[in-house]
Amino acid sequence: MPAVGVLGPLLVEGPAGPVPIGASRQRRLLVALSAHPGQVVSADLLGELVWDRGPGAPGAGALHTTVSRLRRLLPPGPRIVTAADGYQLVADRSAIDVTAFADELDAAGTDPDRYARALALWRGRPFAELDHPALHPEVARLVGLRAWAAERHGATLLGVGRAGEAVAALEALVVAEPLREAAVALLMRALVGAGRQGDALAAFARLRTGLADELGLDPSSELRALEQQVLRQEIPPTTVPTVSRSPTRGAVPRLPVSSFVGRDADVAAVVDLLGRRRVVTVCGPGGVGKTRLALHIAARVADRYDDGVLVVELGGGGPDDVGPAVAAALRLAAGEGALTERIVDVLAVRRQLLLLDNCEHVAEEAAVLVEGVAQGAPAVDVLLTSREPLRVDGEQVVTIAPLAPDAAVALLTDRLAAAGELAPDAELLPELCRRLDGLPLALELAAGRGATLGLPSLINALDEDGAIEVLRGGRRTAAPRHRSLADVVAWSHGLLDDAQRALFEQLAVFAGPVERAAVAAVCDEAGALPDLVQRSLVVRRPGRPDRFGMLDTLRAFGRAKLARDPRAAALRERHAAWAVGLADEIGADRCGPGEPAAVRRFDAHLPDLRRAHGRLCAHGPVDDLLRLSMLFGELAYVRGRVDLIRPVEDALAATRGGTPAEAPRAAHPLVPRLLGLLATSSWQRGDLDTAEARARHAVAVAEVSGHPTAGMAFGALAAVASFRGDLTASRQHCRRARELAREAGDVEVETRVLVHLAIVEAYAGDRVAADRAEAELAALAPALGSRTSRAWHAYTRGEIRAERGDPDAARHLAAAVRAAEEADSGFVAGIARHTLLTSAARHGDPAGALPAFGPLLDHWHGFDAWAQLWMAIRALVETLSRQQRHRDAAVLLGAMSASHRAGTVFGTDSARLDAVRDAARLTLGPELETAEREGAALGDQGALAFARRLTRSTRSR
Repeated sequence: MPAVGVLGPLLVEGPAGPVPIGASRQRRLLVALSAHPGQVVSADLLGELVWDRGPGAPGAGALHTTVSRLRRLLPPGPRIVTAADGYQLVADRSAIDVTAFADELDAAGTDPDRYARALALWRGRPFAELDHPALHPEVARLVGLRAWAAERHGATLLGVGRAGEAVAALEALVVAEPLREAAVALLMRALVGAGRQGDALAAFARLRTGLADELGLDPSSELRALEQQVLRQEIPPTTVPTVSRSPTRGAVPRLPVSSFVGRDADVAAVVDLLGRRRVVTVCGPGGVGKTRLALHIAARVADRYDDGVLVVELGGGGPDDVGPAVAAALRLAAGEGALTERIVDVLAVRRQLLLLDNCEHVAEEAAVLVEGVAQGAPAVDVLLTSREPLRVDGEQVVTIAPLAPDAAVALLTDRLAAAGELAPDAELLPELCRRLDGLPLALELAAGRGATLGLPSLINALDEDGAIEVLRGGRRTAAPRHRSLADVVAWSHGLLDDAQRALFEQLAVFAGPVERAAVAAVCDEAGALPDLVQRSLVVRRPGRPDRFGMLDTLRAFGRAKLARDPRAAALRERHAAWAVGLADEIGADRCGPGEPAAVRRFDAHLPDLRRAHGRLCAHGPVDDLLRLSMLFGELAYVRGRVDLIRPVEDALAATRGGTPAEAPRAAHPLVPRLLGLLATSSWQRGDLDTAEARARHAVAVAEVSGHPTAGMAFGALAAVASFRGDLTASRQHCRRARELAREAGDVEVETRVLVHLAIVEAYAGDRVAADRAEAELAALAPALGSRTSRAWHAYTRGEIRAERGDPDAARHLAAAVRAAEEADSGFVAGIARHTLLTSAARHGDPAGALPAFGPLLDHWHGFDAWAQLWMAIRALVETLSRQQRHRDAAVLLGAMSASHRAGTVFGTDSARLDAVRDAARLTLGPELETAEREGAALGDQGALAFARRLTRSTRSR
């Protein structure tokens, strides 16, 4: 039995039996620490949880005393350690029932007894001593996990032929949750397995009646089909049901920690629709809570999708940002063709829920994307939030009303308490909620104002100057009313003084949260910032430094004001100048030890960098535009982000940087470097001809302009030559690239060129030359000091050693992966991980290595890096051959031979593939040619989908 039990009332077990802990604060403290296993819990949060948010918050001494007394009571094993800003409960996972419960479920597999042992740990509501909003999401997660475990327990009992026990277990679950369709379906199968078809139909009838009475819904199509199978006696007693994967796994969206009330029926309705419809749009007025509702829905259904949930926020950008926002969430690299087509191509091989939030500002562009996904990605469902339907084919619209009165009062009470108003006038709460029409965001804004003014003064303010009419927004009825949140913003805006109002409107020039220094650099009245934070019109996001931002609705209101302000053009010029300065800072920090922080800063400010880039494309100056574009291009290369390479193309078009079809002309010194980055993106996706053309154009522009900035372009030519098997030409291009990089003082380009040169020499079998290039790289890499440069160096050492069969290669490659991932340098991490996997597959257990190919294929597909993708498929072919899966290997060989993106195979790789084909011919005979023709007909995307399936299967087709 675990030493600490919090799945129910607190229970502490020692060697001699239960350990009494009588003091309520000590009990709450132990529960609070147990709710965060393995984590340091801050003193502030412990104070709030342990002292139950009552008056007289404890000082550090009171908390320390409580901790000291609790330590003396704990049995051997668990212990409380002091951290810099809080405390941590340190214990084996088996010593706390919460972690023991999760671990038991992870290991249970198909063993019903292990599920029973896990469920036996459950004694009641988790963390029973604490009822605090901060713990509500974790309580909900555990409750959902227990229900899943109960379902799985019944399914595994039935699977081993213990139908009677399965019925007993599932009946208990259905009694507790009578509308849980998955549990009813399992119970029906168990009853059939026990020979009780009539009882199975009765269970279905009870569910149908309950859904109709309580939610106005019908059972899902899957459950209705099961009823028909029972009626026709088509379910054999030995049928083993399937149960969705454990909710402890997969991509599940994070939920806000504050309370979520009054939406159970809405969640259930949309969850049911997502089981039957491909596109569901949650509609309603601004501030009604569509985003939060959608996140809870997504969390509820995440276990239906093998690839989890992908959440994309569209409120921060404009129509041109829809595709890039989705591409960024998918982590796509530069791709061929329209961006929407690239997105659909990547989603086409996934089973996923795509959640697009705040579509109303970009309805036309979102509609095009959604229809493309619905038609081209058959296993992807789409959930949207918008103030209006998108009017796309197959769309199911669900309109969300404001909160019911009781729920609105509960939400307002919670938000008032969070704002510091612990004892509001309860009689005024229903009136205030009625006047605010139950809109959650309006209630939250009112809570912030009410905690400052008091509820009577707030209600009086709503009556002044006709403001109540603005807030009501419609006629009075007994039912909750719909209204526009823009009216709430107008009221808040009207309460500001001139300085506050000016800053509020000017802050709308920013696309996202920014540091205070940015506000001071761009806006006229930065001193009013604390006032706006206090009035809940600006949100402070703690960090180092803090960042300040606006809610999307508030920002939209400010933008409308700016559109009529003659000073707005100058404001936008200052914003663009600030963004270029920010890019210069990030670019400098990125090349040194501060790279991870610089990359995070780039991501945090990406919406504003995009907005500034768009303005500079239209208005200049050219130097600022190209400096900003350089940061986009460099990060696009190392991180594999398609949304970052597009601005480079836009900048070159705006500055007439030229294309390979045009005669080279004199240009800014950065133009050849940017063209070289575009060439690099082309070879990454396997388009060697375009890469060569772009690189040679970059070289010509540099020569005409007299600038030594074509080092990146020659590096691209070196890569093209190596993929074509011409190692001699690749060496020559590397040497020329290095000469230019040295002349330009470009250490970053020189580093990359040395990486490529060392590896080309190793592939050519020139060990001395490879070692010399590696030594030169080792001397150069510290000049940068960035994680990415360290990763390049470690990767080079590992790749050279792997080519020689040195087992020490794995150590260097693993170091490269770690360093690259610290800076989110996905390309470097990917090639290092690629060599790690292919080496393990060739020299270790092929069956054990096979599943790891799936994530590797997805990684390169997300980059659209077909050059690397086909290299991974080649290694997969070898692994399949070692498993005697010769037909599967032959199909992929045929696909590889037919693809123009697969590149030229040479050297040891060519010999290995010849051995694979010979082994397949020996086993398959004439069937080999048939399998290869089948593969040739697949195309690139079909071959990838086929390869992904093979990584999940241990059987040959």
